[in-house]
This record gives sequence, structure tokens and C-alpha cells, in this order.
Amino acid sequence: MNVTRFIPYAILIALIIFGGYQFKQHHDTKAAFNKLDSKYTALKNNSKQQVSSDATNFLKAFYNYEGRPKKESINELTTKKLQDTLFQTYDQLGKEYKMPKGLEYKSEIKNTTIYHARDEYDSKAKVLATFDSVITINGKKSDAKTLAEIQLKLQDGKWIVTGYKTLNNVSDYEGS
Repeated sequence: MNVTRFIPYAILIALIIFGGYQFKQHHDTKAAFNKLDSKYTALKNNSKQQVSSDATNFLKAFYNYEGRPKKESINELTTKKLQDTLFQTYDQLGKEYKMPKGLEYKSEIKNTTIYHARDEYDSKAKVLATFDSVITINGKKSDAKTLAEIQLKLQDGKWIVTGYKTLNNVSDYEGS
């Protein structure tokens, strides 16, 4: 038997095995990179700062108005279901409802602070918000400290408010 005849076959088998090993390593490395890249993108979009900013934008759009609140002010910031829930009383009154003559009504918020129960979020977030609600009726101001729980979900790179409720005290907060 001539051993030299089998050497090219042995080399070919070794190259096939080595090539398969390299292919698997490349595939595993690429999968690990894609997983880390998606986590990085999620963390970048799910930062506390972005959640805080989008929650604050919602609060300002919802509470800052003159006359009566406007549903369209929160269109891009909330789900349709939440809009319908928050404005159901106004929807029942209808568009023909007018403020009484001589009544000047203004609502605004100040000193907004967003508290996070977690450092990072996947695609959902729940935060506690505190703010001063200032109501002005015919030039007379009244302010009250308000606590609220805001639920958000990540949609197309932006946090959208899916749930909102005011709280009596901080122990009512159901955040995680």
C-alpha cells in the first residue's frame, strides 16, 4: 500500500473539517454580534432620559391648555384607546359644548419630575411622575401637587403612553 496516495485525501478531509469549523465560528460570532447590536439599539432607545422626555411631553400636552383640553394635542403621544379613555367626558359633551361666557380657564403644569423604578427597559416602561398642576380661573390661581403613574411602550423608536392614572399617594404606585 502506498501511503502517499492517501496524503492528499487526508489533507482534503482536514481542510473540509477546518472550513466547517471556521464557518460555524463565523456564524456564532455573527449571531452574538447581532444579539449585542439589538441590545445596544434597545438600550439606546430605552434610556431613562428618553422615557422621561416622552413622558414629560405627554404630561405637558395633556395638562397645558386654555379653555378646554384638546384630544389632538396628545395624538402622536398616546394610543387611540388611551385618548378615548382620557377624553370620554368631553366626547360625550360633544363639540358643540362651549365654555360659559366670562369664564377664563387655563391649566398648566410645573416642576415635573419623573421617577424610574428600573434602570433599563425592553419595550415597556412604567414611571411615577410628580408635578404641580396650576389651574387659573378668571385670574385666580390654584395649585396642587399631583402624582401619576404612566405606562409607556416603545413603538417605532418613540415611547408612546399606553396607560395613565393619577394617584392618591405614592403607595398606590404599581411600578416594578
